[in-house]
Amino acid sequence: MSLHVDLSWILEVAERAGRHDPAADDLGVPLAAVARHRAELLEQPVYGGAYARAAALVHTLGRCRWLERSNLTVACAVAVMYLSASGIAVDPTREQLTALARELYDPRCTAARIAEHLRTWAP
Repeated sequence: MSLHVDLSWILEVAERAGRHDPAADDLGVPLAAVARHRAELLEQPVYGGAYARAAALVHTLGRCRWLERSNLTVACAVAVMYLSASGIAVDPTREQLTALARELYDPRCTAARIAEHLRTWAP
């Protein structure tokens, strides 16, 4: 099963995780994240599997500024919620979340590297 989310799902996660953050500065970023995690080439998914799709969402939402203060918090929350909704039990530690945030700050950050981080979250 391939779980696909939409803009309203991302905005709901952002509302919960990014409390006290004003409205989004750039709604194009979450729209791009939606399109990216659904991407297909020649009718084949570009991002195969839940970890890869979650990583595509996180990479776009965490690297592109679209919220005033809580981009990284929301990106991490999206990862947890997406993997959970995909049937993958995750319970990241504070250290694992910090490691993901550090990865998102790294200019060499890629969706593949984020997927590697997310795989470490499984119990």
